[in-house]
Amino acid sequence: MPQFRLGQEISPQENRFTLVGPEAGHALRVLRYKTGDKILCLDPAGTKIEGLIEEIGRDLIKGSIVNRWPFKDSSIKINLYASILKTQAWEEVLEKGTEIGVAAFMPVLSDYSAITLKKEDYPRKMERWKKVILSAVKQSERDSIPELNYPRALDEILRQDLKGDVFLFAWEKLRGNQDRNFNLEPLFKNLNLQSFAVNLWIGPEGGFSEKEVELFLKRNVKPFSLGDHILRAETAAVVACAQVEYQAKHALLLKSPLG
Repeated sequence: MPQFRLGQEISPQENRFTLVGPEAGHALRVLRYKTGDKILCLDPAGTKIEGLIEEIGRDLIKGSIVNRWPFKDSSIKINLYASILKTQAWEEVLEKGTEIGVAAFMPVLSDYSAITLKKEDYPRKMERWKKVILSAVKQSERDSIPELNYPRALDEILRQDLKGDVFLFAWEKLRGNQDRNFNLEPLFKNLNLQSFAVNLWIGPEGGFSEKEVELFLKRNVKPFSLGDHILRAETAAVVACAQVEYQAKHALLLKSPLG
């Protein structure tokens, strides 16, 4: 069932909802919702509500809340620091990353980035990127909307205090050493945590420069392999997120009393 994004958070005490703008217009004119229908909506905090439509207008839906499901945090939070790619490839990273559960997107300007962005272009780009993410949220029916940050230079990010529990970057020069550099489960098992945040860096076409690799190693960001083949950057981002999430969750399962 389609779900629609509310403009503001719904408090636990609230028993009414209002959907406005393009989301309401899409529900009314494209999907033909009408008074008396039930509709699923998602607020910015990740609370999903089932509403009963009682009033409609132009780009406006109002009604009562008949059910709600509070958002539950995943035990694994992946913050994806991905070098910005050309338009189609970059939007694929946002779309597929959202579908597989990325918690936050951190667009990175690295030495070999295929494009350059002017700061005056950021608001327009961010609006487009948010639309891509929201569309993927709705398609995949996930309960949370990933955070989207403004683009920053890689060296600027690494100079700042990094928050998280695990720091990784995919490095194509490790291919061929898959047995040693592919398995991350021991790293996750040794954390002695039941939930954690992983900061994951993916480079552009051509990978990270030697200077950037040196910066990673100085900041104790661990390199790992994505296998024996060179992947396109957009493919690498999706594969890395799926691989990290799988191995991290498997490590948590092994540590649990039932594991």
